[in-house]
Amino acid sequence: MAIGLDPGILAGLHRDPDAAVEGRLNGAGYCARIAIPDYGARVEKHYGRKLGTLGIDFPFRHFGLSIDFDKPVELAVHEDARRLDGGLRALLRRFGSLRFRNAYLPEALRAGAQRNVFQSLSFHIDRGRKQDDNISMFWRDPFDPVQRAPRSSSTLVLANAAAYLQAVEEGQDAHPFRLLYQLFENQEITPLIGEVMVELDWRAPEGVGEIALVDNLTVLHASYYARPKFKGYPIAVRYLY
Repeated sequence: MAIGLDPGILAGLHRDPDAAVEGRLNGAGYCARIAIPDYGARVEKHYGRKLGTLGIDFPFRHFGLSIDFDKPVELAVHEDARRLDGGLRALLRRFGSLRFRNAYLPEALRAGAQRNVFQSLSFHIDRGRKQDDNISMFWRDPFDPVQRAPRSSSTLVLANAAAYLQAVEEGQDAHPFRLLYQLFENQEITPLIGEVMVELDWRAPEGVGEIALVDNLTVLHASYYARPKFKGYPIAVRYLY
Protein backbone atom coordinates (compact mmCIF):
# COMPACT_ATOMS: atom_id res chain seq x y z
CA MET A 1 0.00 0.00 0.00
CA ALA A 2 1.24 3.48 -0.78
CA ILE A 3 -0.33 6.88 -0.19
CA GLY A 4 1.55 8.27 -3.18
CA LEU A 5 2.80 11.64 -1.97
CA ASP A 6 5.33 12.86 -4.52
CA PRO A 7 8.77 12.70 -2.83
CA GLY A 8 10.26 14.96 -5.49
CA ILE A 9 7.82 17.73 -4.64
CA LEU A 10 8.34 17.33 -0.92
CA ALA A 11 12.12 17.36 -1.40
CA GLY A 12 11.70 20.98 -2.42
CA LEU A 13 10.84 21.77 1.17
CA HIS A 14 14.37 20.84 2.20
CA ARG A 15 15.83 23.19 -0.37
CA ASP A 16 13.54 26.04 0.73
CA PRO A 17 11.94 25.18 4.09
CA ASP A 18 10.11 28.51 4.32
CA ALA A 19 8.25 27.86 1.07
CA ALA A 20 5.04 25.94 0.40
CA VAL A 21 4.89 23.24 -2.25
CA GLU A 22 1.82 22.02 -4.11
CA GLY A 23 0.81 18.67 -5.55
CA ARG A 24 -2.14 16.37 -6.14
CA LEU A 25 -3.23 13.20 -4.40
CA ASN A 26 -6.38 11.09 -4.84
CA GLY A 27 -7.88 13.74 -7.09
CA ALA A 28 -7.35 16.60 -4.63
CA GLY A 29 -4.80 19.39 -4.65
CA TYR A 30 -2.65 19.88 -1.58
CA CYS A 31 -0.30 22.46 -0.13
CA ALA A 32 2.57 21.21 2.08
CA ARG A 33 4.51 23.34 4.56
CA ILE A 34 7.16 22.72 7.19
CA ALA A 35 5.97 23.84 10.61
CA ILE A 36 9.40 24.81 12.03
CA PRO A 37 12.27 25.33 9.58
CA ASP A 38 15.81 24.95 10.97
CA TYR A 39 14.44 23.43 14.15
CA GLY A 40 17.77 22.48 15.71
CA ALA A 41 19.13 26.02 15.38
CA ARG A 42 15.98 27.44 16.98
CA VAL A 43 16.15 25.03 19.92
CA GLU A 44 19.84 25.77 20.48
CA LYS A 45 19.22 29.52 20.38
CA HIS A 46 16.25 29.32 22.73
CA TYR A 47 18.00 27.23 25.39
CA GLY A 48 21.60 28.33 24.84
CA ARG A 49 22.83 24.74 24.59
CA LYS A 50 24.40 22.72 21.78
CA LEU A 51 22.29 19.69 20.96
CA GLY A 52 25.36 17.64 20.10
CA THR A 53 26.53 17.78 23.72
CA LEU A 54 23.38 16.24 25.22
CA GLY A 55 23.76 12.61 24.20
CA ILE A 56 20.15 12.58 22.99
CA ASP A 57 19.20 11.55 19.47
CA PHE A 58 18.04 14.59 17.47
CA PRO A 59 17.31 13.50 13.89
CA PHE A 60 15.57 16.65 12.69
CA ARG A 61 16.77 19.37 10.37
CA HIS A 62 13.24 20.76 10.11
CA PHE A 63 10.29 19.82 12.31
CA GLY A 64 6.65 19.04 11.60
CA LEU A 65 5.02 18.69 8.18
CA SER A 66 1.51 20.00 7.48
CA ILE A 67 -0.44 19.05 4.36
CA ASP A 68 -3.72 20.83 3.59
CA PHE A 69 -6.08 19.56 0.87
CA ASP A 70 -8.34 21.80 -1.19
CA LYS A 71 -11.27 19.40 -0.90
CA PRO A 72 -12.09 16.40 1.32
CA VAL A 73 -9.91 13.40 0.54
CA GLU A 74 -9.90 9.84 1.85
CA LEU A 75 -6.49 8.61 3.05
CA ALA A 76 -5.80 4.97 3.88
CA VAL A 77 -2.99 5.93 6.26
CA HIS A 78 -2.54 2.34 7.42
CA GLU A 79 -3.63 -1.15 6.47
CA ASP A 80 -6.00 -3.34 8.45
CA ALA A 81 -3.06 -4.75 10.42
CA ARG A 82 -2.22 -1.25 11.69
CA ARG A 83 0.91 -0.98 9.57
CA LEU A 84 1.66 2.60 8.55
CA ASP A 85 2.08 3.45 4.89
CA GLY A 86 5.80 3.23 4.07
CA GLY A 87 6.03 6.66 2.47
CA LEU A 88 4.40 8.29 5.47
CA ARG A 89 6.76 6.40 7.77
CA ALA A 90 9.76 7.92 5.99
CA LEU A 91 8.27 11.42 6.27
CA LEU A 92 7.49 10.89 9.93
CA ARG A 93 11.04 9.82 10.74
CA ARG A 94 12.28 12.94 8.98
CA PHE A 95 9.86 15.49 10.47
CA GLY A 96 8.69 13.98 13.80
CA SER A 97 5.03 14.82 13.23
CA LEU A 98 2.68 14.92 10.23
CA ARG A 99 -0.68 16.65 10.01
CA PHE A 100 -3.28 16.32 7.26
CA ARG A 101 -6.18 18.76 7.08
CA ASN A 102 -9.36 18.12 5.04
CA ALA A 103 -8.58 14.39 5.10
CA TYR A 104 -10.42 11.44 6.60
CA LEU A 105 -9.85 7.72 7.08
CA PRO A 106 -11.81 5.06 5.17
CA GLU A 107 -14.92 3.96 7.05
CA ALA A 108 -13.47 0.57 7.98
CA LEU A 109 -10.45 2.22 9.63
CA ARG A 110 -12.49 4.76 11.60
CA ALA A 111 -14.18 2.08 13.70
CA GLY A 112 -12.96 0.88 17.08
CA ALA A 113 -10.69 3.78 18.01
CA GLN A 114 -9.72 4.76 21.53
CA ARG A 115 -10.79 8.26 22.52
CA ASN A 116 -8.57 10.06 25.02
CA VAL A 117 -8.28 13.28 27.00
CA PHE A 118 -5.07 13.86 28.97
CA GLN A 119 -3.87 16.33 31.57
CA SER A 120 -2.80 19.64 30.06
CA LEU A 121 0.92 20.11 29.34
CA SER A 122 1.79 16.57 30.38
CA PHE A 123 4.38 15.72 27.72
CA HIS A 124 4.68 11.97 27.29
CA ILE A 125 5.10 9.10 24.87
CA ASP A 126 2.35 6.58 24.20
CA ARG A 127 4.54 3.63 23.28
CA GLY A 128 8.08 2.72 24.34
CA ARG A 129 11.01 1.25 22.42
CA LYS A 130 10.06 -2.27 23.50
CA GLN A 131 6.72 -1.92 21.73
CA ASP A 132 6.64 -2.28 17.96
CA ASP A 133 3.50 -0.17 17.45
CA ASN A 134 5.29 3.04 18.43
CA ILE A 135 3.55 5.50 16.11
CA SER A 136 0.50 7.36 17.41
CA MET A 137 -2.21 8.37 14.97
CA PHE A 138 -4.77 10.93 16.14
CA TRP A 139 -7.75 12.02 14.12
CA ARG A 140 -10.90 14.08 14.05
CA ASP A 141 -13.69 12.25 12.24
CA PRO A 142 -15.80 14.61 10.09
CA PHE A 143 -18.63 12.04 9.97
CA ASP A 144 -18.91 11.80 13.76
CA PRO A 145 -21.62 14.07 15.26
CA VAL A 146 -19.26 15.20 18.05
CA GLN A 147 -15.90 15.33 16.27
CA ARG A 148 -17.20 17.13 13.19
CA ALA A 149 -17.00 20.34 15.26
CA PRO A 150 -13.67 22.13 15.89
CA ARG A 151 -12.04 21.09 19.16
CA SER A 152 -11.39 23.54 21.99
CA SER A 153 -8.06 21.95 22.98
CA SER A 154 -4.97 21.12 20.95
CA THR A 155 -1.96 18.80 20.91
CA LEU A 156 1.61 20.07 21.36
CA VAL A 157 4.62 18.15 20.00
CA LEU A 158 8.32 18.69 20.66
CA ALA A 159 11.54 16.71 20.29
CA ASN A 160 12.84 14.63 23.19
CA ALA A 161 15.92 16.87 23.42
CA ALA A 162 13.79 20.03 23.64
CA ALA A 163 11.71 18.52 26.44
CA TYR A 164 14.87 17.70 28.35
CA LEU A 165 16.28 21.21 27.93
CA GLN A 166 13.00 22.75 29.05
CA ALA A 167 12.98 20.55 32.17
CA VAL A 168 16.55 21.64 32.98
CA GLU A 169 15.55 25.29 32.52
CA GLU A 170 12.64 24.82 34.92
CA GLY A 171 14.96 23.32 37.55
CA GLN A 172 13.40 19.89 37.41
CA ASP A 173 15.30 16.73 38.25
CA ALA A 174 15.70 16.11 34.53
CA HIS A 175 16.89 12.92 32.93
CA PRO A 176 17.43 12.76 29.15
CA PHE A 177 15.37 9.58 28.81
CA ARG A 178 12.29 10.43 30.86
CA LEU A 179 9.00 9.32 29.35
CA LEU A 180 6.91 12.03 31.00
CA TYR A 181 7.50 15.72 31.73
CA GLN A 182 5.10 18.32 33.12
CA LEU A 183 6.33 21.46 31.34
CA PHE A 184 5.60 25.11 30.48
CA GLU A 185 2.99 25.57 33.22
CA ASN A 186 4.35 29.00 34.17
CA GLN A 187 5.05 30.24 30.64
CA GLU A 188 3.06 31.76 27.83
CA ILE A 189 2.75 29.00 25.24
CA THR A 190 1.92 31.03 22.14
CA PRO A 191 5.43 32.49 21.48
CA LEU A 192 6.94 29.00 21.73
CA ILE A 193 4.76 27.50 19.00
CA GLY A 194 6.75 27.52 15.78
CA GLU A 195 10.00 27.86 17.74
CA VAL A 196 10.43 24.85 20.03
CA MET A 197 7.13 23.02 19.51
CA VAL A 198 4.43 22.27 16.94
CA GLU A 199 0.74 22.71 17.68
CA LEU A 200 -1.81 20.32 16.18
CA ASP A 201 -4.74 22.63 16.74
CA TRP A 202 -7.82 20.60 15.63
CA ARG A 203 -9.53 23.88 14.76
CA ALA A 204 -10.44 23.33 11.11
CA PRO A 205 -14.03 24.37 10.30
CA GLU A 206 -17.13 22.29 10.98
CA GLY A 207 -17.10 18.98 9.12
CA VAL A 208 -13.42 19.11 8.10
CA GLY A 209 -11.43 15.97 8.89
CA GLU A 210 -7.95 16.08 10.41
CA ILE A 211 -5.36 13.31 10.84
CA ALA A 212 -2.03 13.56 12.68
CA LEU A 213 0.88 11.19 13.25
CA VAL A 214 3.67 11.41 15.84
CA ASP A 215 6.76 9.26 16.26
CA ASN A 216 7.01 8.12 19.88
CA LEU A 217 10.68 7.25 19.43
CA THR A 218 11.81 10.85 18.87
CA VAL A 219 9.12 13.23 20.18
CA LEU A 220 6.81 13.79 23.12
CA HIS A 221 3.29 15.20 22.91
CA ALA A 222 0.81 16.75 25.31
CA SER A 223 -2.74 18.01 25.39
CA TYR A 224 -3.01 21.77 25.77
CA TYR A 225 -6.05 23.55 27.17
CA ALA A 226 -5.72 27.22 26.35
CA ARG A 227 -8.92 27.63 28.37
CA PRO A 228 -8.61 25.07 31.20
CA LYS A 229 -12.36 24.75 31.71
CA PHE A 230 -12.80 23.66 28.10
CA LYS A 231 -10.91 20.40 27.55
CA GLY A 232 -12.84 19.55 24.41
CA TYR A 233 -14.03 16.17 23.25
CA PRO A 234 -11.72 13.13 23.43
CA ILE A 235 -9.62 12.81 20.30
CA ALA A 236 -9.49 9.48 18.47
CA VAL A 237 -6.19 7.58 18.71
CA ARG A 238 -4.70 4.36 17.38
CA TYR A 239 -1.16 2.96 17.64
CA LEU A 240 0.49 1.85 14.42
CA TYR A 241 3.39 -0.39 13.45
